[in-house]
Amino acid sequence: MSTLANTNIRLSAHRALLGAISSTLRAVSIEVSSQIIRIRNIFDDGCTESEKELLSAVGAEIASDFPEVHKIEEEFLVIPKHEPMQHFENLVFLRYEP
Repeated sequence: MSTLANTNIRLSAHRALLGAISSTLRAVSIEVSSQIIRIRNIFDDGCTESEKELLSAVGAEIASDFPEVHKIEEEFLVIPKHEPMQHFENLVFLRYEP
């Protein structure tokens, strides 16, 4: 993906995530390939259905900025605090963990 496209996807994700970060969310990363947006949401202690719905709405907001995209793939993973995480190409949220 080009530098401009990566910048645009990051800006879109940052806007969409405003007000959508819960206390158990550790990280959010995103990538676009062909006509698919992939979003990985990582929690430290599981997530509720309402948190999933909220982050699915974030995905829909991001997709609306990219009309050439035809599919969104979302992951909701549980990885305990301080355990290593694997991210997609664009890391758009990372919680501080002392």
